[in-house]
Amino acid sequence: MRDITEKFTTHLKNVLTRALIFVVERGVQTVKPEHLLWALGTQKGCIGGELLSRVNVSGARLRDLVGATGQERSEVTSAAFALKLSEPAKRILEKAVLTANVYNHRYIGTEHLLSAMLQVKDPGIETFFATEQVDLKELRRQTAVVLKGSSSFTEMASVIPSEPAEVKEKGGEGVEEKAGVEAGESDKKKTPALDFFGRDLTSAAVQANIDPVIGREGEIQRVMEILCRRTKNNPLLLGEAGVGKTAIAEGFAKRVMEGAVPPTLRGKRIVALDMAGIVAGTMYRGEFEGRLRQIIEEARANSDVILFVDEIHAIVGAGSASGSMDAANILKPALARGEIRCIGATTHAEYKKHFETDPALERRFGGVHVEEPSVERALEILRGVVPHYEAFHGVRITPSATEAAVRLSVRYLNDRRLPDKAIDLIDEAAASARVASEEPGPAEHRRALRARLDEVSEAKRSAVVEERFEDAMTLKAEEEKLRDGITKEEPRVPSKLLTVDERDIARVVARATGIPLADLVESEREQITRLEETITERVIGQDRAVKAVAEALRRAKAGLSAPNRPLASFLFLGPSGVGKTELAKAVAAAAFGDEKALTRLDMSEFSEAFTMSKLIGSPAGYVGYREGAKLTDAVKTRPYSVVLFDEIEKAHKDVQNLLLQILEEGELTDATGRKISFRHAVIVLTSNVGLERFERSGMGFASSAEDARATLESDLKTELNERFRPEMVNRIDRVCVFEPLGKEVLARIALRELSKAVVRASERGVMLAIGAGVADRMAELSDPKIGARDVRRLVQEQVESKLADRLLSGKAPKRLTVAVKGKEIVLKDGRTR
Repeated sequence: MRDITEKFTTHLKNVLTRALIFVVERGVQTVKPEHLLWALGTQKGCIGGELLSRVNVSGARLRDLVGATGQERSEVTSAAFALKLSEPAKRILEKAVLTANVYNHRYIGTEHLLSAMLQVKDPGIETFFATEQVDLKELRRQTAVVLKGSSSFTEMASVIPSEPAEVKEKGGEGVEEKAGVEAGESDKKKTPALDFFGRDLTSAAVQANIDPVIGREGEIQRVMEILCRRTKNNPLLLGEAGVGKTAIAEGFAKRVMEGAVPPTLRGKRIVALDMAGIVAGTMYRGEFEGRLRQIIEEARANSDVILFVDEIHAIVGAGSASGSMDAANILKPALARGEIRCIGATTHAEYKKHFETDPALERRFGGVHVEEPSVERALEILRGVVPHYEAFHGVRITPSATEAAVRLSVRYLNDRRLPDKAIDLIDEAAASARVASEEPGPAEHRRALRARLDEVSEAKRSAVVEERFEDAMTLKAEEEKLRDGITKEEPRVPSKLLTVDERDIARVVARATGIPLADLVESEREQITRLEETITERVIGQDRAVKAVAEALRRAKAGLSAPNRPLASFLFLGPSGVGKTELAKAVAAAAFGDEKALTRLDMSEFSEAFTMSKLIGSPAGYVGYREGAKLTDAVKTRPYSVVLFDEIEKAHKDVQNLLLQILEEGELTDATGRKISFRHAVIVLTSNVGLERFERSGMGFASSAEDARATLESDLKTELNERFRPEMVNRIDRVCVFEPLGKEVLARIALRELSKAVVRASERGVMLAIGAGVADRMAELSDPKIGARDVRRLVQEQVESKLADRLLSGKAPKRLTVAVKGKEIVLKDGRTR
């Protein structure tokens, strides 16, 4: 049976020793309560002393209480404990022990001693508090807050001995010694702090709820190699959020549990620390350090413990306050000496921010880079975890749903990483299917039955305690009846399991992105097959350019283009208003399912060298560092998109040089060092180079010979090589020459714009008809040099403006007709005959 003083914290031992030495030096035979109060109030760094200082109990006044000089010794000597305590002092100490027991604390600290002083009525202490006008109500409140909020491991740096502690697992233990506990009964008895603040990943109970780890053999092998080193044996898992860093640690723990590791790692315990829990409730200086130091001591004393700290960058600055160290500085010495082993996990950004700026911390870890898995590997991972989600949700997940989860998450959930985002789609789709299958009425009834069952069970327990056995039997019968009712009301497993298919996955993605479900369900192959037809409906009169673009995209989608370059790259040449930008928008809508999948950059804004920082961000030390970058941020957020560099000839040469890296390597490094991939993007450059050649070529190619077209294209390419660097032009997949728009094409464009006006008019309650010859007249009135934009302007002026005047005057009839009268376009009441 051990001495109760082994449960005393270091601070409490020092308080008692100071009081004992004080009375010995003055020839007093017993320690009185006022001696304890003086020692408590003058002990630096203890919680009890800090609580006293908060209610203005000064050390000087306490010294006056006992006649101390302030020069007393405070060394801990074992002989001092042989002296006697006065009866009041003994009652206070006993009350402190009982207080610790009430709060289920495994230690007895200065806060328990102060609480005991406030509970035991001692005339000397009460007189002192009254004289000093101490706010006892506030002191009791703050003491209660500490006792309730403090963890069981405050101030325990040297409290728990290295041999097994004879206490219960989580609290509720008494201060009496428990006899008959064997020395090696449980490893957990050796590490109470680790058990309280950590989670043993190698325990069968924890592993039962962990999904299998698939396709990470290389990373797990690297973790084992680093752990087996003699020094700096601390692996650090580096990767973006969601790539599976925590899963690797859990997979390694599973191997340890199964014994599928080298002999030096067999029998180890992988304990995941909860840093938030360690910091929580540490209101006073020294509390956090005490908790963490005990965890380190336990890990040091038990060589079978390997710590795992997820989000390990949080240890930098964690728990630090005025005059105290943070977790990183407390851990450094133990890590450097190899006394403990620690597996960490963090992201590249946090590593750069917290570890690279602290070389002393960085060099103690060995990096293990965890890359985002490929689509094929992610699909393999999902196939491995799907059975667990099927069992949990009670559904059947089809193979097509698994494939759709990977495919759609890669394309549309661009701000997250595989496999996490694909697994989330599977989980949410299965949950939605289960929720939709269960009617709300029966569920509400079951909840009411369970609530009533809880009430009856509690009433039965109260009746037994109060020895009302007849009532207890009646309540027991009702309890059994309720249990039977709940069993009958439980949702029956359908004879045919619910099925989660590709459409269910697409529905979840549609909710998350706002993209119409029909666009998601249509297969990519169907979209690409109909690409030319879809684009031609929007871009009129540029069949050659549309065909060239469609061919290049089909080739890229078939996997025949270079894998380390953008999906496709185009240079659109032609005068203003012929459809260059419209074709880029049409490609975004047809190839990527949404016209918003287009990033347009007006190159006239980047005519100076310094404007390059707008595209990739400002370098370190300059204004705007770490702020947004138009190009790299847009592609990082939406890699499956069209990037349009409008009027590229107006950009500065340094800006144009950025395109060389994008077009050749398919990636670009921004100002923060991140590599942004353009390999899933379509790059479109537009230019007005050779505009005068277009003007000399006539109104269109309908009347021109084929050799004239070839001559024009040859001249344009010659001028291109003069205006742009040849290496940039040669990296572009296709140079598309847009033909000037003839009258027939302009008339078709006018008819389309008039049709849009008809739709808008119908929304305002006006039936608008288009008379014969209106579209042709619009084409005649338009300026060929401006192209389609002038047609749109004419529709606004000649039709929409006149219709607006009628609507605002309140005299607009229900039917109107757009007609040609002479050389003018007018609005007539009714329909044309």
